[in-house]
Amino acid sequence: MTSLLIPRSVFHKMLARAFAELPNESCGFLVGKQRIERALPLRNALASPVAYSVEPKELLRIHRELRAEGFEVLAVYHSHPTSAPVPSASDLAQNGYGETLPHVIIGLRGEAPEVRAWILGEESYDEIDICFH
Repeated sequence: MTSLLIPRSVFHKMLARAFAELPNESCGFLVGKQRIERALPLRNALASPVAYSVEPKELLRIHRELRAEGFEVLAVYHSHPTSAPVPSASDLAQNGYGETLPHVIIGLRGEAPEVRAWILGEESYDEIDICFH
């Protein structure tokens, strides 16, 4: 994958959720049928400004609902309220999707949000382009 296509309307929903969850990290999925169609916010069970986690039961329920609708998870997103949008050591350690799903990180520490996308490995990460349309 060389780039991630995100509709502007989806991007704005991700961004609004990131600001609404301050001072904590927000998290969610980007879902669709072969292309990203919507942002699906998830509840950060840690309610933390430096980490996020989703309850396993909630994840199972969401995956079942998505399958029933014919949707699939195409990317994961979360925010970094006080740091750059670069994967942290805990982002790498807690990545349950391997290198199969891009991770979009929204950095909120500056005057304007910064958004970057990554493919996460076990100990490293590679940036991919984001195209908004």
